[in-house]
Amino acid sequence: MKTLFILATLLLLHSEKSITAEQIIGKWMSEDKDIAVEIFKKNNSYSAQVIWFLCDPKTPEMRSFKDIENPDPKLRNRPWLGMLVVNDLKFDGKSEWKDGNIYDPNSGRTYKSVVRLQSPDRLIVRGYWGIELFGKSLTFNKIQ
Repeated sequence: MKTLFILATLLLLHSEKSITAEQIIGKWMSEDKDIAVEIFKKNNSYSAQVIWFLCDPKTPEMRSFKDIENPDPKLRNRPWLGMLVVNDLKFDGKSEWKDGNIYDPNSGRTYKSVVRLQSPDRLIVRGYWGIELFGKSLTFNKIQ
């Protein structure tokens, strides 16, 4: 039993040490395959912009979607494509990028966010209001 505990501890320590801040950089597709984002480093934090999203054939093409739900009237004409939807994420030095914000263009609301790397090719993005308990998680798989 003691050997199993030591092995589990070593594996946990190894997995935490193998995570670097830059591992989230790249292109990611949602598990539902309805949105793709590109995560990049901007100054000392990480951000994500929309690079593709699924459109119903009965709606305008992707390039025509505008941020009409934005609470700031000056921003309601900006396109969804290329929109910054996650910003200010900071790597905690272990396994999370936190203290960021995530913007939902469907509702015009901004939430706090945290990102966790589940594996080198899979991450969990959680948007929440107030405390993390009150939120929603989305899973993304790396596409590039």
